[in-house]
Amino acid sequence: MTDQRNIHPVRSRAVPGGHDQQAVVDRVKDQYWPGTLMGFGIFIALGSLFTVAPWTLIDPGVLFRVFLVLCFAGNLLPYLRSGLWLGMERLEWFLFNLLAIGPIGTSGLLWINFLFHGPSVTTVHPVSEVIEERTIVTYVFGDDYLSGFPFARGMFRDMLTTTHAAQVRVTVAEGALGYGVVLRKEPLTSVR
Repeated sequence: MTDQRNIHPVRSRAVPGGHDQQAVVDRVKDQYWPGTLMGFGIFIALGSLFTVAPWTLIDPGVLFRVFLVLCFAGNLLPYLRSGLWLGMERLEWFLFNLLAIGPIGTSGLLWINFLFHGPSVTTVHPVSEVIEERTIVTYVFGDDYLSGFPFARGMFRDMLTTTHAAQVRVTVAEGALGYGVVLRKEPLTSVR
């Protein structure tokens, strides 16, 4: 059977470097730094979740919305100018935003708010109830101080000399981003 095309067959020239489709080869590069940053992002987020997040006086809903915005805002950028420019495929760019940019960005904001705080204020509050779990002791204050933040009222059992206290001294400061941070909690008087 004869060739049905309307063009004359032309022999293709070899492209320098040995690839016939040079543009496809150059588009996506195999790199390891995005995956490494995604792995670090997961561990940084877990570390911040158990350290600085309980010390920050922020509504969990607001913190979750900030996390979601940071996870998905990068995907709103044009892919050709962001992900492809960095040498990532579309799925890799999506996962990079979800597992690296979101967790590291949220953790970074929490740590900036905590580390660069304003002047501290120390107050003493009466304890009405002590809730003891395996490793955490949570104080319920009689004047409803920090009632909306149960993790900010909790302390690890290993750090306490006594779990029962009549009063707790709490040191609070306003963070750099406007959210309060609990700097220190100290039980004062033991009651048995």
